[in-house]
Amino acid sequence: IYADTSAEYEGIGSFPSSVNHIRPLSVYACSKRGGALMAEAFSQLHPIAVSYVRYFNVYGPAQDFRRVVPPVMSAFVLRLLRGESPVIYGDGKKSRDFIHVDDVNAFHLKLLKEPALWGKTFNLGSGESHTILEIFQKIQRLLSSTLAPEHKPDLPMEAQMTLADIKESLATGWSPKIRLEEGLQDFIQYTKRRLAT
Repeated sequence: IYADTSAEYEGIGSFPSSVNHIRPLSVYACSKRGGALMAEAFSQLHPIAVSYVRYFNVYGPAQDFRRVVPPVMSAFVLRLLRGESPVIYGDGKKSRDFIHVDDVNAFHLKLLKEPALWGKTFNLGSGESHTILEIFQKIQRLLSSTLAPEHKPDLPMEAQMTLADIKESLATGWSPKIRLEEGLQDFIQYTKRRLAT
């Protein structure tokens, strides 16, 4: 399974993003495209099937929050739990397709067990897009916080929107089970437990 990225679609202006049309622009997206081409070349030389999974915005327990710009869910939850104002880059109107890690792992298991699916490309998202401001407000409400976000200038090369076309993934019999509010509540409880230890 090659861990690809929804950033492959950053140069395509139509939504939802189809697995058949990519246009990577950033260094990150181009590096992932290069890796996919390497995996494809390797599969031509050796008897191994490579499946390509393009992840959209995965969130949930064990997410790495230590990056310079941490994932938005982690950044909001951690800062609000610490009594600090979270940072929103730009006006908060950018929107993202969020998918819970448990739904991602359920797809991985299906893919590993069903050879008929091998060698194909799949989008893993929820098929829904939510603004960053909307995510902040949901987390703020779940934590009963009154803290307002701090707005900073937009980050360069960020997509205005991500939205997955998941028809190929749905055709496998998989579907995302964890709704956003449920996933956020689960992630908040996990983060509280982790901070308490």
